[in-house]
Amino acid sequence: MSEINNNKVNDEQLNEVVGGNDGMGGENYSVTDIKPRWVRVTSSTLNCRYWPNGEIAKVYERGHRLKVDGLTTDGQWWRLWIYDPRGGECYGYIYRAYTELD
Repeated sequence: MSEINNNKVNDEQLNEVVGGNDGMGGENYSVTDIKPRWVRVTSSTLNCRYWPNGEIAKVYERGHRLKVDGLTTDGQWWRLWIYDPRGGECYGYIYRAYTELD
């Protein structure tokens, strides 16, 4: 089993530069790497998206704990490493306003 499957993402992966178009024809976004920390979902459900304001990858319920490692430069979206429902792993984004530090 890979280190990623064991939730042991290496420093190089955590520091990967992320950015680009939001997929909806809108503004570009960029992400600032942060020291990984845990957050808890505070809304009844929270969509995890492939990019900020983009297609929904997963849905988490209230109380779910998530480990985040990046924050968009506008401060609105956390970045986290997810198991992609389509297969493999990728970054996802959750709206920060519906979480609290755990």
